[in-house]
Amino acid sequence: METIIAFVIIVLLFIYLMAQDSKKETKRERYAEAAEALAYSAADSISGFVYKITEPTEKKQIRLAREALAIRNGSLYRFDNYSDKDYRERLLTVDDNFKKSLGILGLSEECWKKIGLHLFYVGVIKVMSREHSDYSKKTPEYIRQHIIDNWANYKGLKDNVLTLKEALAYFHISEEEWIKYGDTVIEMYNINDNNRDLEKFGIITQILPMQNNRHLW
Repeated sequence: METIIAFVIIVLLFIYLMAQDSKKETKRERYAEAAEALAYSAADSISGFVYKITEPTEKKQIRLAREALAIRNGSLYRFDNYSDKDYRERLLTVDDNFKKSLGILGLSEECWKKIGLHLFYVGVIKVMSREHSDYSKKTPEYIRQHIIDNWANYKGLKDNVLTLKEALAYFHISEEEWIKYGDTVIEMYNINDNNRDLEKFGIITQILPMQNNRHLW
C-alpha cells in the first residue's frame, strides 16, 4: 500500500512540474495537458522496453553496433580539445569491441578510419569557422584572418590553428578560401556529397554526455 501511495505522489509531482511549463490559459487545461504528456511518455517507454526484450538477437546486435558507431563518430565530430592528441588518437583506434561492431555492420577498419577522420576534420572546420570569442565587434572574415596569422604564436591556441590547417589541407581547401567563406567551403567543395560510405556509416549521436557539445549538423 505504501508503495502505491509513493508511486501516486511521484506521478502527481511530475504532472505538477510539467504543468508549470504549459502555455494553456486555465489551471485545469495545464494539468490536463501535463497528464496527457506524461501518459504518452510512459506508453512510449513501455513500448520501447517491450520491444527491447522481444527484439530478435540479430536485430539487437545491429542496433547496438550502429549505436556504438554513432557514439564514436559523434565523439570525433564534436571533438574540440585539439591539444589532447592522445585522446584524438584513441578515438581513431579500433579496439576489440569496436572492431566487433564494425564487423557486424560489414564495415572494414580502413573504411571506418576514413569516415572518422572525415567527420573529425569537418567538425574542426565548423568549430573554427564559428570562433568569435573576444572579437564580437569584428567581421567573421577579420577573425578568421587573425586566427590564421596569429594563433600559432600563442601556446594555448597553437594546436587549434595547426589542426585547422591540417583539416583544410586534407580537403585541399586553401586558407584564403576559408578566411573568405568560413565553413561555407564545405558546401562549395561538396565535401559530404557523393560519398556512399559516409552516407551509410557517417551517423553521429545528437548528444554526447559529459562533453562540451556543439550542434553542428
